[in-house]
Amino acid sequence: MVISLFILCFASTLAFSSTNKEKQLEALSDSVSNKIGQKDFIPFYQEYMRLARQQNDTAKIDDAYSQIASHYYRLRNTDSLKVVAYEYMDWCLKRGNINNRYTQWRQYIQLLTEKGLQDEAMRETGLLQKDADAAKSAFGMACSEMCIGYNHRVFSNNVKLCLEYYSSALKKFSDAGFYEDAYVVSLNIIQTYLARGEYANAMEYLNRMPGLIEKMKRKDIPVRPELTMRYYQFQVIATLALKGKKEAQPFIAEADKFYHENMNAFPREGWLGYKILCARTLNDNQMALNYLDSLMDYHHSVGSCYPANHLLKAQFMEQMGRFEDACEVYKSYAHINDSIRSAELDEQLSKYTVQFEVDKLEHDKLELRAEVNRNLFITSVIVGCLVLILLIVITFYYMRSLSLNRKLDAANKAVIKASHMKSSFIQHITHEIRTPLNSIIGFSSLMAAGGLTQEEMEEYARQMESSNAYLLDLVNNVIDIADMDSQTDDIPKKPVSVDACCQECLGLIRQNLKEGIKLQYMPSSTPVEVCTVEIWMKRVLLGLLNNANKFTESGFICLSYAEDKPNRLVRFIIEDSGPGIDENYRDSIFERFAKIDAFTQGTGLGLSIIRQIMELVDGNVYLDTSYAGGARFVVEWPQ
Repeated sequence: MVISLFILCFASTLAFSSTNKEKQLEALSDSVSNKIGQKDFIPFYQEYMRLARQQNDTAKIDDAYSQIASHYYRLRNTDSLKVVAYEYMDWCLKRGNINNRYTQWRQYIQLLTEKGLQDEAMRETGLLQKDADAAKSAFGMACSEMCIGYNHRVFSNNVKLCLEYYSSALKKFSDAGFYEDAYVVSLNIIQTYLARGEYANAMEYLNRMPGLIEKMKRKDIPVRPELTMRYYQFQVIATLALKGKKEAQPFIAEADKFYHENMNAFPREGWLGYKILCARTLNDNQMALNYLDSLMDYHHSVGSCYPANHLLKAQFMEQMGRFEDACEVYKSYAHINDSIRSAELDEQLSKYTVQFEVDKLEHDKLELRAEVNRNLFITSVIVGCLVLILLIVITFYYMRSLSLNRKLDAANKAVIKASHMKSSFIQHITHEIRTPLNSIIGFSSLMAAGGLTQEEMEEYARQMESSNAYLLDLVNNVIDIADMDSQTDDIPKKPVSVDACCQECLGLIRQNLKEGIKLQYMPSSTPVEVCTVEIWMKRVLLGLLNNANKFTESGFICLSYAEDKPNRLVRFIIEDSGPGIDENYRDSIFERFAKIDAFTQGTGLGLSIIRQIMELVDGNVYLDTSYAGGARFVVEWPQ
């Protein structure tokens, strides 16, 4: 309550002294930064975030998220950090601030790894890597490699893989100009070498750090105090190990000075841990013991107790020959460790007991709900089955009635259609027969009456011969149609040489070829045979060639064919340089008695017969409308 009142007074004073909201935010930002890791941090943070959101200052909102995440990271509170991290990551995603999102994700994974939560750390690392790969983010991939390296170092002690991933992340950060992140991963590499006692390798990377710091200065990137402190500490430890205390003294003084100037930037326990490590590097157990006592006093002052400190103290005393004191500390370590383990186990047991009771109640609730649902389900199934049976019976009778009605309707339509077709066919045939018969009768009467010149007699004879030929062709076509309508699959088929059939058809058409027309033939390069009815193939080819000859006055008529093995067919093409077929007639040319030119001699049955033949052999015939030089018919004859 006192803290809350203090914050309200603090905020009111700022508002009163200055109306500049930016100054208020800056002041709150400094206060929040100084309170990280302390008990009264949250009220300051809440006021800072509230004011930042009120002003819609995205930079300060981003900073507030970063501060609360750092607070929970310093407290080692994974649960709270997870909530904050994911909320901050969602906020970054909406704002398009992808790099800050990956940085926060990396911090959360690092805490999981530091606390030994292997499964969660590995799972989050995998999610980070997958997300970065999908986004094609070099920064995100570098962050994932950094986390993978840290996981290898902590969980599998595989330093080789750890350093490989660290080095890859360092290169990605450096190449992309993310020098602060390159600074962090460089410190991790140095720390890894120091932990293994490889001081020369650590010094190699330490010597590169000034160049990296210079790059950060050129881009106005400030080096965070906690990172600078780590650099100074690592420089001291490596120099102590390689060159001794005298050479390391300037670095020690610089580190001490920086720490006392920035004591709020990092926890005191980290500083004391560094001093213990320095003393151990110098083999000064007494100094290490003194700093360890200070560390234990600090932990005691903040209400913490770490058994590992007692174990380390006993080891120092043992190395100093203070065996009796070491024995007492070992006893204290065992007692404290057992007490903590017992308390942890009791807490865990209590937690599991509560969870068990909650789960049991939930289980009972689910069983009761399942019983109610089961009874409801059985009732629903019975009712549903009865309704379904009723629907099936009704549907069956309805479908049966509908099917019978459809069959009856189809049969009725077929009868009507057949009747219409028969009437139409008879009308056409009657008209077509009457015309040549009238011509024959008329010319015969004139010739019988006498008094005609020799030239008139010859002309009338030619007209009668033409009418006779037309009448004969009409009768033949009618017979062919009748045969096709009653045709079955019983007609024997035999292998037919396509080339021989084409040659024969060309020979027949050549006899009646008009002057000025060139007959062309382009056979396949390889012999082709088709198992079919030979007379049908000749009828189709002759019919199309005759049509081409009838309508073409000059130019060419071309017959070609090729084998289409994938589709198992032979494709014939009959094209000419005639007038072509008008668009208005292209859809009806295969119908019976369809004629393009009423003044052109012909029955209009030829193409209809060709189509019927192709239907009988399961083939296809069509007009190629893309051809503009005349008419082109394509015949696809199955093999």
